[in-house]
Amino acid sequence: MKVWTKRGLIALLALLVTAGGAYAAFHKGAPEAADPPRDVPTFDGQWIRYSEGFSTRSGLAFAKVETGSLSPTDNVTGTVTFDPQKVAVIGARMPGRLRTIYKFVGDEVKATDVLAELESTELGQAQTSLQSAQAHLAAAKANETREAQLAEARVSAKRDAELAHATAEAAKADFIAAQQRVNALGGGSGGTLGVMRITSPIAGKIIDAPMSRGQSVDASAMLFRVADLSQVWIELAVFERELSNMHPGDRVEITPQGNTSKTLEGRIAHVGDVIDRDTRSGDVRVVVENTERLLRPGQSVLAKIHTLNKPTAGFLLPREALTMVDGKPTVFVVREPGAVEPRTVTIGAEDGVRVEIATGLSAGETVVSKGVFALKSEIFR
Repeated sequence: MKVWTKRGLIALLALLVTAGGAYAAFHKGAPEAADPPRDVPTFDGQWIRYSEGFSTRSGLAFAKVETGSLSPTDNVTGTVTFDPQKVAVIGARMPGRLRTIYKFVGDEVKATDVLAELESTELGQAQTSLQSAQAHLAAAKANETREAQLAEARVSAKRDAELAHATAEAAKADFIAAQQRVNALGGGSGGTLGVMRITSPIAGKIIDAPMSRGQSVDASAMLFRVADLSQVWIELAVFERELSNMHPGDRVEITPQGNTSKTLEGRIAHVGDVIDRDTRSGDVRVVVENTERLLRPGQSVLAKIHTLNKPTAGFLLPREALTMVDGKPTVFVVREPGAVEPRTVTIGAEDGVRVEIATGLSAGETVVSKGVFALKSEIFR
């Protein structure tokens, strides 16, 4: 067995250290290149500076502050509802059984169209009483005529003629009462005894019909609901600070959220007198002609209200030039090429496209009108 001497061990260790150093030097290679600086805007406390590359990449565009006037508008969301004057709820009026149903949900109907037939014992009894009263009235009238003739010929006493007249008048009153009862129950002349023909009082579309043929119903049952959708209401919730600008007669542009390519026009019919404690808003009702049936009750819409307030004159900017910084309306004013100043402004009236700047800008100044969000997000994130 070979025995290592102390001198041999030292020589071996030196050889290993030399080899390790050569290996590390060989694999160290060239140093890694540093990451290039990001091309983002910088803020020096007063101005935001950006490169031409950032401007192109972010699509920055600019607009000059102009002097002009605009008609104030307010944009709010709303909901389509029925016009109560164009909705009819049709009930049974009396207990019975649905014998036949002629119309169903979605069917268009005209006024007086028969929707269903209801069998009713109560109606049958009322119609029978009417027939009896009619017969009694005919007999009483005939007897009145005969007694009058006899009294005139002095064949019978005048008192008999007067009694016959009173009997005829009583029979007439009974007939009228029986007829009114039948009418109140919805029965008409002719037709099958004890069967009521349920008709629509208005023209429109059946929007609800919860009953089935053969079903027994009571007097309070709702059988059909018919709505004329040619005119609808739009219910708007307008914040109290804007409610004072609304007036009956103001023009409103309505855009259905499901079909933004179509716009309808309506007028404010009512401005609410009460402010909701929780939402701090008041109700505004708009009446809209819906002849093309673009609006459906329950649907959400966008409403652009053109108030009757006089147009305001001042400095105007595109609405998209405005942003919020720390909760304050702010614009980016161009100070020199590649540098803008964030400036807080006070806004006035709006028309949905342009906004009036009450304070903070001067005529002729230039502001960033497009790409505002990209500029803001790099600095104030």
